[in-house]
Amino acid sequence: MAIRQAENRDKDSVLDFCKNTFSWGDYIANVWNLWVAEGEFLVLEYRKRPVGICHAYYSEKQTWIEGLRINPRFRRRGFASKLILHAETTGKTRGSNTARMLIAHENTQSLKLAKSLGYYIEGRWWLYYAEPKSQTSKAKPAANQKQAQILDAELFTESWKWHPLDKRTIESLVRKKRILKHGNALGIWNKSKIDKNMLQIGYLGGGGKGIGEIIKFVQNRGHRLKSKRIQILAREDVDLCGQVDKRMLFCLMRKDL
Repeated sequence: MAIRQAENRDKDSVLDFCKNTFSWGDYIANVWNLWVAEGEFLVLEYRKRPVGICHAYYSEKQTWIEGLRINPRFRRRGFASKLILHAETTGKTRGSNTARMLIAHENTQSLKLAKSLGYYIEGRWWLYYAEPKSQTSKAKPAANQKQAQILDAELFTESWKWHPLDKRTIESLVRKKRILKHGNALGIWNKSKIDKNMLQIGYLGGGGKGIGEIIKFVQNRGHRLKSKRIQILAREDVDLCGQVDKRMLFCLMRKDL
């Protein structure tokens, strides 16, 4: 058993055991080139054959673990744990003091595995869908950092990676006009790197009509960009005003390293 960086020669073998991960398939083929280019795309090799993968993303003080897959014929051998622990160890050498991953609420086996390795549920996030639509919105990009100071969260998601919302990140998001504001509501949007035809809202906070106006803003942006759909990821306790399609609940898992 060995863990190494993924190479393009692994692609066919890996995609073969990933193609039926979910009822609709899997997204690994969409991110393969990106993850190989980024590095930290790990392959677990058993008898010179790739049987497991995961991708690790290291940012300041955090290790993000995603895309954990094990060939069904090689499960229950501890391979998933070895990949996770390998990613954590690398993260600690780079200054990470936290590791996080996202697991579907209904995926009880993966939740059990994560908890056995010391992870706990930090929060629950719902996935919603909305359709692009040409319409007006009263929401506007935050003009400065002061307007974004009512952000009441420590994290936001971008292309299915959760990132800490520190001062430097907020300043960058304001410059890029990605923080939207109306009333006491704030939202953060992005273009998905996993699906180029998808826009995402990776944070919603506040309440009232402001939430609806932010959703309208991104729907209109999606219409102008000819996006196929809008993905919205919001904490369990956020009221989305009933104007979107509620789909799936996820558990954001955290481990202090």
